[in-house]
Amino acid sequence: MTDKIDVQLSVELAHQCVKCSACRSVCPTYSVVKEERSSPRGRLALAEAVIDGILPLTDDIARQWNECAMCRRCEWICPNEVEYKEIMFRARYKADKKIKEPVKTAVYKGLASFGTAISKISMKFAPSLMKAYGSLFKKEVPEYNAVFLNTGIPKFTKLIPKPTGKPFGLRGKKVTPENKKGTLLFFTGCMIDAFYGKTGESVIKLMEKAGYEVIVPENIRCCGAPQLYGGYVDLFEKLYEHNKKEIDRYNFDYIVVACPTCGGALKEEYGYPVKDFAEILREEGYITFRGNGERVTFHFPCHSYTAMKMNPDIYRDLLKNIKNAEYREGNEAMMCCGFAGYFSVSNYEVATELQKRKINDIQNTGSQFVLSDCPGCVFNLADGMYKHGDYKNINVKHLADYLYERLEDDKD
Repeated sequence: MTDKIDVQLSVELAHQCVKCSACRSVCPTYSVVKEERSSPRGRLALAEAVIDGILPLTDDIARQWNECAMCRRCEWICPNEVEYKEIMFRARYKADKKIKEPVKTAVYKGLASFGTAISKISMKFAPSLMKAYGSLFKKEVPEYNAVFLNTGIPKFTKLIPKPTGKPFGLRGKKVTPENKKGTLLFFTGCMIDAFYGKTGESVIKLMEKAGYEVIVPENIRCCGAPQLYGGYVDLFEKLYEHNKKEIDRYNFDYIVVACPTCGGALKEEYGYPVKDFAEILREEGYITFRGNGERVTFHFPCHSYTAMKMNPDIYRDLLKNIKNAEYREGNEAMMCCGFAGYFSVSNYEVATELQKRKINDIQNTGSQFVLSDCPGCVFNLADGMYKHGDYKNINVKHLADYLYERLEDDKD
């Protein structure tokens, strides 16, 4: 893309949908709400009506657009390749300019500042603040290395992971194996930066095992996908400009990610060559893993196969080839888990129903581990398992951590 996005929702773009309804069969919000306006087809019809001047842009229409999780499963199944993301972020941009939502704006601005000096200082004091919050409002959950923060407000009552490693501690790291095959620039993403440092370490060690030099950029910020999807195009453009300047300082073959939302944005919006770490492991078939006789299931992050266009069999092949472990796939393994960032707060009831369904599907597999390749999904699955499932007997892990712990050869 260029540094400036054309935010105009054109008549041609708004009229791409032919109303076939294939999207309704895979839409997570429609599966819960069961109303046409809560389907992709319904939201696009509202966009058409607003652009054509048939309907005024009202709060109710804006709410329908914002009820979407932006999982983009509709794009994945659409026979006419309707550019749903392109339509929806422009529709939301139009709504955001007319209908002010201060909480939503604050969330997206906060994410946009992630990685700045202020946010790094804030994260440094986060553990102390959580401790000061008081034992009346939190409960230790050692099974998930987390605390359950009970704010008294359901949508803000969450299982919060304790940071594994120093927040932002991977910045500037460089690992170079002997006889390197190439160089990977590791775009960690906000959640690995803040909470899941150990997951980032696992990715680096796995890529080193695969023979790649890994560099973590020093001054990266949020990829901007949440802001773009939310219609905050001006915030995205600032992040794009900052990140592109930082990324272009380095020489690399691919950007590697362990968050498909970041990967999708870097591939689609920034235009960089991007691979998920799982893709590289699958290509390097000589690396072997050995389990401990456990049963394992997997939640496929929506953006892995929608935004990044990954073949889901990449994950299946990796998991099916782990020695001494049994892979069991849930009936709804590819359905959205209900997180989708701010969506899980702004659409709490729908998000909670999706979360419950996902946990039930996982438990029906009889697995002892549920894995995913998205830090946000891992966060939501752990929260859901604690609230609605058998959290003492089902472990939630990022795929990178699980695989690194089960490398068959000795780990360095």
